Amino acid sequence: MNKWQQLEEQLKGVFGGATILADGHEVTLQKRLDGEKLVIQVGVDGWIRGKWMDVDDQGNPTHPEGRFYCPMRRRAWKLKEYAKLKRVFGKKKADEMTALRTVLVAPHWNSPKTLISHLRKHFPDLELKARDEVAS
Repeated sequence: MNKWQQLEEQLKGVFGGATILADGHEVTLQKRLDGEKLVIQVGVDGWIRGKWMDVDDQGNPTHPEGRFYCPMRRRAWKLKEYAKLKRVFGKKKADEMTALRTVLVAPHWNSPKTLISHLRKHFPDLELKARDEVAS
C-alpha cells in the first residue's frame, strides 16, 4: 500500500487523523466538527495561526505554512451581475471583476480526497508518520 492510500485510510471515519512531514514541517491532520459539519483541521508544527491565511495578489500564501491550508476561491462580483457590469464598465473590465480568485487559505478541508490531491500536487515527497510515533 503506498503512502497516499495509507493517508486516505487514516483519514477515514469520524475520528480519523494523520501526521505528515513535508518541507521541514510536521503537519497534523485531524477530523473535527465545525458547527454541524465534519472537516479535516490542519495544524502546522502544532499551531494554527490567522496570519498564515493571507494570500498575495496572485493567490499564493504569503507564509510558507499557508501552503498546507485549503485555498478559498471567490468572485468579487456574482456572475448574475455580469450583464450589468458589462454595460457599465465594458467587457474587459467586467471579465476581470467576475473572475474567480483566491481570497484566503483556510486551515480546514471539507474532503480527504481534495486534501490528498492538494498534497500530492504540492508535496510529492512528503513522509507519513506511523501512528505509534504520533502517540509518543
